[in-house]
Amino acid sequence: MNKLKAASLSPNGAVILAAVFTLFAVPLRTFQYLNCLDPENGFWTVRDVTVPLLYALVIAVALLAFCISLFSGIMPKPEFSKQKDLPFGIASILMAGGFAWDAFANVRLAYTTYSGMEPTEELSLMYQLVSSGTIARAAQVLFAVLSVVYLCFFSISKLAGSDLYREHRLLALSPVVWGVCRLLVHFVEPISYKNVSQLLLEICLVVFAMIFWFAFARIASGVNPDSSMWLFFFGGITAAFLGYVCALAPFILILTGRGDLIPETRPMQYVDLAFAIFTTCALFNAMPKTVGLNSRDEFAEEPAPELPEGFEETSFAKKAKKARAEKESREEKAKRKEEERRERAYLAARAAAEENGTLDNPFEDTGAGVAEVDVDAPKPGKAESFWKPVSDDRGEHFVVSDEE
Repeated sequence: MNKLKAASLSPNGAVILAAVFTLFAVPLRTFQYLNCLDPENGFWTVRDVTVPLLYALVIAVALLAFCISLFSGIMPKPEFSKQKDLPFGIASILMAGGFAWDAFANVRLAYTTYSGMEPTEELSLMYQLVSSGTIARAAQVLFAVLSVVYLCFFSISKLAGSDLYREHRLLALSPVVWGVCRLLVHFVEPISYKNVSQLLLEICLVVFAMIFWFAFARIASGVNPDSSMWLFFFGGITAAFLGYVCALAPFILILTGRGDLIPETRPMQYVDLAFAIFTTCALFNAMPKTVGLNSRDEFAEEPAPELPEGFEETSFAKKAKKARAEKESREEKAKRKEEERRERAYLAARAAAEENGTLDNPFEDTGAGVAEVDVDAPKPGKAESFWKPVSDDRGEHFVVSDEE
């Protein structure tokens, strides 16, 4: 698979392209709320060029994110840094708040639906609970609460610079199961997906969000994370784009006092907006900083762990310190002896040249050893020739030179 990857292709490009497309898609979706949707039920009232254009943007972002992430030769190491990350920590708190809001809203809907049920001979209570999506909605509430708990651990880790979230691997799957339950609720709704664009967009959002959360869980828990980074970028980029399209447009309407244009059957989903912000921070946190196929293995070195208090006073630390000092002493002693030996050999060669003008064997009476003489050197000649110390791939030795 590595042969198909492009060394200069980075997922950062997909993130930037998705951001550019978002700048076009959100105003486009806001325009549709203002001019093309029925505020009573969310059905299309006008099908103009904005309809295929919006869907084309969604497909383009999904395809670009898939291709760039899959064939990118630049990927970060599949783990989250232990360093503090204030924006990521705050986004995690916001995401936990989104899940909490989703749990509260669905408890109200489930209770309202259950209160209106009346068992009959044809329709039992259990059948009505299943067919209305009440059981799936109750499960969605449960896993939303568990997701809140997990994201609290994750936010604490990002704000404190620890890996507390790694101790809760099963909880990391809570957002994935939450997405499954939400899909079940959407699928049992008796609404035409073709006519209600918001429902179709939300279903697409949940599908890509599940891909992102699954890759996120594998990376955060360290369970088979090696093949998860491309899924992390693919699902995250596409889901973040859809999150802004689905939630930011109605949020703008609420801020501008046009909340009456939002259909009651498809209300503003604050959890989707929180998810888009959280995913954006997660993507920027994971964006690779280096270039090349091997950059997936290059990551900023983590700071060395702090030693426990009083470690220096333990017997292990004292023995290690003593051994390190003895090793340094031996190395310095050997280095000093080697320098002295070289100096004696060089001085002996100079003395022999000055004494008799002929360099037959400058090491004959020095005690430096015959092995120090370069056997391949030319035969010494007259007094103007000198033994010159040189160093090359054969080590330190002396050769005959006409220059001193």
